[in-house]
Amino acid sequence: MKNPFKIVNCVFGDASGGRWQAMINMSDALESCGHEVLIVTGSENKKLKAGDKPVVFLSNSGFYDLFSAFKASCWLRKVKPDVIIAHSGRAVCLFKNAMFFNNLNIPVIAVNHSHNVKRTIRADGFIHITPYVAQCVLEVANKKKIDISQRPEEVISNLIYLPDESPNFDRTIGSPIVCGIMTRLVAYKGTHLAISAIHQLKQQGENVQLLIAGEGEQKNELIKQVKDLDLEGEVQFLGWIGGNEKKKFYQKIDIALVPTMNDTQPLAILDAFAWGKAVIASDHISVQQIIRHGENGLMTTCGDAQNLAENIRHVVKNNELILELSKMGYEDACFKYSFEHISNLLDGFVRQLGN
Repeated sequence: MKNPFKIVNCVFGDASGGRWQAMINMSDALESCGHEVLIVTGSENKKLKAGDKPVVFLSNSGFYDLFSAFKASCWLRKVKPDVIIAHSGRAVCLFKNAMFFNNLNIPVIAVNHSHNVKRTIRADGFIHITPYVAQCVLEVANKKKIDISQRPEEVISNLIYLPDESPNFDRTIGSPIVCGIMTRLVAYKGTHLAISAIHQLKQQGENVQLLIAGEGEQKNELIKQVKDLDLEGEVQFLGWIGGNEKKKFYQKIDIALVPTMNDTQPLAILDAFAWGKAVIASDHISVQQIIRHGENGLMTTCGDAQNLAENIRHVVKNNELILELSKMGYEDACFKYSFEHISNLLDGFVRQLGN
């Protein structure tokens, strides 16, 4: 067995949402490879849950907080990690600044969860969750005239957990066709576009329903939209769901909708793949990193409810296409995004940089 590493896995700044869960998932993946992982964050994330994992809280007031960097360096000297994985610009800056104290030389790996990568360019290596993120990092480096060509980098996606039960691809698609959205209810996620699309389909005589799983600041506005369009018989709000309720959600739906207008890597797509569901998503650059149109999903014009409705209608009229897209998406889930596959990639990359 290969020697295990001691790894600091950290994020500073507000990590609510997908970034925190992605960090926890990465910790699980690295621990599955035998590594010891220390989760480190700031007090701003004290309310976030890490399961039974202990969390170390270090102070950090900003990118140029040298006092916190000194304290972090003292902590590092005591803990002696082999490598640091940083999931935010503030995390990269804190630990790179910490290296100036106590004669430390611990490699810092940046994991970018957005396309705003300028604060992470100081890292010693990069994990890009999509090829487009890698492009963003290179563009920033070139603009700042920083040569990163000798720094290790690799595109490693966020991971997903496959359900215990394999999907049934021999099922019969019935009527009504049930679409589903599982997302945070904020404007840029495009849930209002899905509701508009269902309205258009209803006017065309199509029997289509929509289940919406999630909470967020836009919820009341979306409920009003449903009432104004007389869709209370077609659209149902489920709130946040998990566990067995999440399983029931995916058992009920035929098509997962992801009409996002701004994302880095829509995890809703990967989740739908894992459950063997056909995906119709926007053609936002983040979606283009995952969906191959007509092969493992369909892409619609970003921000265009009519085009979304047209694509849903196309699938409704072609039930075989639903199953074809579902099968290919599930295959991608197994061989490109699964816990085991991503764990092996992370293990290999971390060992390149670890002391």
